[in-house]
Amino acid sequence: MMKRSIVEYFSEHDGYKCGYCKKPNSNYNYGMWAHTMTVTDYQDLIDRGWRRSGKYCYKPTLDIICCPMYTIRCRALEFKSSKSQKKILKRFNKFLMGQDENKTMSRSNEDMTIDDAEGREQFVETTRAHQEGIITDIDLPFIEDASDPRNEELETISIQEPHTSKVVTQEDKSTSQTDPVKDKCTKIHQTKVAGPDPTKGPCKKAKQVRRQRMLEKLKNKGVDINNLATTNKNKEKQIEDFINELPNEVTRKFEIKLVRTSPPSAEWLATSKETHEVYVKYQTIIHGDKPEKCTESKFKDFLVNSPLLEEYSEIGPYCGYGSFHQQYWLDGKIIAVGVLDILPKCVSSVYFFYDPAYRNLTLGTYGALREIAFTRYLHSTCPSLQYYYMGFYIHSCRKMRYKGNFYPSDLLCPETYKWFPIKGCLEKLEVVPYTRFDPDIDSVDENFPSENDINYIQVLSRGEVMHYKLYRRRVGRRGENIEEMQQYAKLVGSKAAKSLVVVR
Repeated sequence: MMKRSIVEYFSEHDGYKCGYCKKPNSNYNYGMWAHTMTVTDYQDLIDRGWRRSGKYCYKPTLDIICCPMYTIRCRALEFKSSKSQKKILKRFNKFLMGQDENKTMSRSNEDMTIDDAEGREQFVETTRAHQEGIITDIDLPFIEDASDPRNEELETISIQEPHTSKVVTQEDKSTSQTDPVKDKCTKIHQTKVAGPDPTKGPCKKAKQVRRQRMLEKLKNKGVDINNLATTNKNKEKQIEDFINELPNEVTRKFEIKLVRTSPPSAEWLATSKETHEVYVKYQTIIHGDKPEKCTESKFKDFLVNSPLLEEYSEIGPYCGYGSFHQQYWLDGKIIAVGVLDILPKCVSSVYFFYDPAYRNLTLGTYGALREIAFTRYLHSTCPSLQYYYMGFYIHSCRKMRYKGNFYPSDLLCPETYKWFPIKGCLEKLEVVPYTRFDPDIDSVDENFPSENDINYIQVLSRGEVMHYKLYRRRVGRRGENIEEMQQYAKLVGSKAAKSLVVVR
């Protein structure tokens, strides 16, 4: 069966209360309800500033909202943990070994924010009702233009501000066959990654100075130091080294399990109640939410239900692509959960919650570090998967700046949709809340739809899929909002516009 992304686009653009600065009617999003979504299409959307909340996909209008939200990704293969992040990893290991049980960890400002009550993602809902009963689990017939007697060549519909469009076609190599290892739980293993940045000189710490003195003494004694000097020279510990710094025997049993949530796996169904209980504790104690906001149905709408289709590929990760929960088990019970989407190029973090009884372990930061390590692990078998997407970076909200502490990271330019190192972007954001990151004034959105692209948007109408130019002929020009489709094509880009199927 052919996998299709089926969406409903909502053109309304009403303002609503901002979840970060709390201003009324100051937050604006474009949105669409995703009945189903292939992982390739969703990868293309998040690379244009979209993000999902349950099955609702939204794109903030950055140039007019109060708190602009920029898509941020960490280059996981080049990741360098900070001193405070290393302390968090070491502290967790000591906890597993039964050490420092009653001590609370002193944290710097950069780490307090990720576990602080206000530094969290917002659940974005739509006020628009989506169509019920859309059939998504069968092959929908595609009506070719030539087979329709009413099909005449429709004149090109112009799109304002046309840009040169570079369309990249990619065959979907995913298969619907079930991988024999799907839904299995995993522990994150060590993987080899690139070493220190070769463009930067090493920082000569006291330990290195002492090593140099030792080598000089050995040389004076006639010892061949050529091999000694190059062994482990300036070798920097990787994140896996800190994670695996544990003896064979530890006081507490700890493991991380990956379970598929959409479609629900047996492992997820067996742990759904316990997972929800941890979520309720987290939301009510850490964030002060009322219990009625944390019902099982709301929890599932936010963090379980997903439009992403389960997909497998010979060149993909062992677990397949789609939506998962990464469960943190301590002595036989769940203490934390990371909600993840595994996509062709990245692991995308949706949300993270934990049992407040273990708040002193700084689990928010620890979870992000483990998810970066997980991304690197998946890369070892799936080379194209090399980024860790952290959602949105919101510079105007100090509680949401913690995402910039995972180095090196990039921000997505809201005008050309190209990635730029966060350091240079922050200098601009200190001046104005909304800015273009691309310094090249001649650079354009290379995925901007061409004048003719709108004609080839796929439309689902009355159980049949057809190109928009044929659909418009059928319903009549007066009965169709062309401007809405033009706007939609600009927002999703040329490639996605011709891949997604829009319900009309």
